[in-house]
Amino acid sequence: MKKKKYLKLIILGLILLGSIILFCLVSGDKRTEIDFLDVGQGDSSLIKLPNDEVILIDGGPDNLVLKRLGENLPFYKRRLDLIILSHPHDDHIMGLLEIIKRYEVGVIIYVGEENNPEILTLFLQKAKDRNIKLIDLKNEINIDYSPECFLHLLNPESLNIKEDDNNSIVAKLNCGSLSAIFSGDNNSAVEAALLKTQYDWSAKILKASHHGSKTANSEAFLQAVKPGLLAVSAGVDNRFGHPNQEVLERAKRLKISIKRTDKIGTIRVFGS
Repeated sequence: MKKKKYLKLIILGLILLGSIILFCLVSGDKRTEIDFLDVGQGDSSLIKLPNDEVILIDGGPDNLVLKRLGENLPFYKRRLDLIILSHPHDDHIMGLLEIIKRYEVGVIIYVGEENNPEILTLFLQKAKDRNIKLIDLKNEINIDYSPECFLHLLNPESLNIKEDDNNSIVAKLNCGSLSAIFSGDNNSAVEAALLKTQYDWSAKILKASHHGSKTANSEAFLQAVKPGLLAVSAGVDNRFGHPNQEVLERAKRLKISIKRTDKIGTIRVFGS
């Protein structure tokens, strides 16, 4: 009799657990959410779309990003539909090595080089071993998720910006009421080239380029983007002095709100 009683309790427990998981899946938040993850002196941005797709831009300098993903994704969410590697510097790529081992990944978009650095070669091989689709972005592409939600990606080399090894994929998200630009470590030369294109670079949120470095985030670019929020990803008391004080003062003068991961941790922004 006791065995039957325990069996019934186990079955009831499993039913309850299944109901909770089903409720979480069905009643999830359908708003767009962007999380600028606190990964120390590095970059990693998590985008959650209303259609339940998840995008990760960069992975920070180490495995701290795994903890941040655990804090910002439901326990049952083990798939990243798209990973964008802005450029293969350690503070953007290192955390991705472990991520692609622990998460199911749909597609990785990156920029290849004539002679890929060792870390990028290793990353791409690990992705191939996991049968992850790889796209080497040469120019620009649009990814449409719905009529009101799309992602625009651009390789600055297509604008003849070749001499800067910080060149990074530029990503602009437009999704409902939320728009944001992610510019990796691009400098002011890339910003100037972007402004010469016919594309609309205005956005409500700008992730400060190169962690708020003085080599980027020019006044002309800030005035063109007209963000309400400048999100800065930087480590506490980092040796580079990021974010640069002149950049912060420039943003304040233009009445742009500033949020910093080194001050408040992960920055979360929601659309309607």
